[in-house]
Amino acid sequence: MKNDRNFLFYGIGSVAFGIKGNAFSWFLFFYYNMVIGLPAWMASLALAIATIWDAISDLIIGYSSDHTKSHFGRRHPYMYAALIPVPIFFILLWNPPTFDTDFNLFLYLLIMAILVRTFTTLFEIPNQSLGPEITKEYHERTKMMSLRYFFGWMGGTIMTVLMYFVFLRPTDDYPNGQLNPEGYQIYGFVAAIIMLVAMIISSRGLNHLIPNLTKPAANNNFSEIKDELKKTLLNKSFLVLFIGGIFAGMAAGFSSALNIYFNTFFWGFSTFQIGIISFVAVVPGIICSMVIARMLSKSLGKKNAAIICGSIALALTPVPYILRIFELAPSFGSNGLLLMMSSYYFIEVSTGVAVTILVSSMVSDIVEDSELTTKKRSEGIFFSAQGFSSKAVSGVGIFLAGLVTSLAGLPANAKPGSIDDTILTNIALFFVPIYMILYLFSIYFFSLYKINQDTHESNLSLINER
Repeated sequence: MKNDRNFLFYGIGSVAFGIKGNAFSWFLFFYYNMVIGLPAWMASLALAIATIWDAISDLIIGYSSDHTKSHFGRRHPYMYAALIPVPIFFILLWNPPTFDTDFNLFLYLLIMAILVRTFTTLFEIPNQSLGPEITKEYHERTKMMSLRYFFGWMGGTIMTVLMYFVFLRPTDDYPNGQLNPEGYQIYGFVAAIIMLVAMIISSRGLNHLIPNLTKPAANNNFSEIKDELKKTLLNKSFLVLFIGGIFAGMAAGFSSALNIYFNTFFWGFSTFQIGIISFVAVVPGIICSMVIARMLSKSLGKKNAAIICGSIALALTPVPYILRIFELAPSFGSNGLLLMMSSYYFIEVSTGVAVTILVSSMVSDIVEDSELTTKKRSEGIFFSAQGFSSKAVSGVGIFLAGLVTSLAGLPANAKPGSIDDTILTNIALFFVPIYMILYLFSIYFFSLYKINQDTHESNLSLINER
């Protein structure tokens, strides 16, 4: 029961990251491009640069939190320092002033995106790094990570549902609610408050762990730091997850940035219909992913479970696009199409989130595998490097999305139903093969991971014998 309480507060800590992630993946590019009117290549470039910086800051914060000595332990000082900046800069991001030039708007987006990402990371990496110390048991870690991703995804999904059902409701001035700037501005305020509350609850809820957490080793000189990082990051199981994360990150950034474009223009869904998809497909999918991850992990092991779930998601990817291009799908914006895509998203979320849960649990097991060699616990480095691998290149994915929409000829401020079908088909023909190739490479590298339950338990025994 005590661990369940810790799992709960640990899970709640991901709400802010989940909301920020959904905001950047689903709405921010669309908002600045299609609503405010910033050219697609400028909006995608600003977000790509911010994402790459975020990846670099992950490593800095991860390493620093591993080696911080304070009355509040290694992680909590960073978590508390992030509480105020995160909501302030998130609100500013969604409420830009009026600028005379696109370049000034580009700079504003770039600066605000960097600040939001940096301070969210200041909370997320130390908070996430507490996980491997909360429990060292092989299957308990999958349970713990399931809860973390449940809260992260639910935080983002609930805000998405509110966005489509409440903030982006059609009005007389904006019959297509996705193009209403006021809805995005209100969203910024509401999301910021929820993020702040979740961060406070998680920080305070895990405060009692501080006296029993690992104390950092003595400060190193530059040569020792370099040697430690080399030994840590060259762990073979970590390297394959890192490389797999690079391809998965590019695929995720590419897919997420185009998601609202596909829903709005390719499928012709209204804001209400997109909200329905989020509620009836994504929410059950998240819950199902927790069950799938834990069940398959116990019967097949984490790696094999991740490969199976990833392969199902990959095989499903092209199906709806092929049906639409060959005019075999239900009609544009119809309830039949809504049912088809809800089913598609349910399976995609169920399997995709299960992969994420399992990979994060696999990263947790690398901590002890590395500790045998380095004699140090480096949770911060591993989770930040995992974030680095996905974030640095998800920015590339976002930039790819901007290039695809530009090359296909999608105009800024376009209205649903007014775009030539050839443009939409070209976007889909770019998207499907690129996404599938990236995702296939990620599955391949995940398959090279070596740690199983027996290896992990052996590592724990060897560490305890010291």
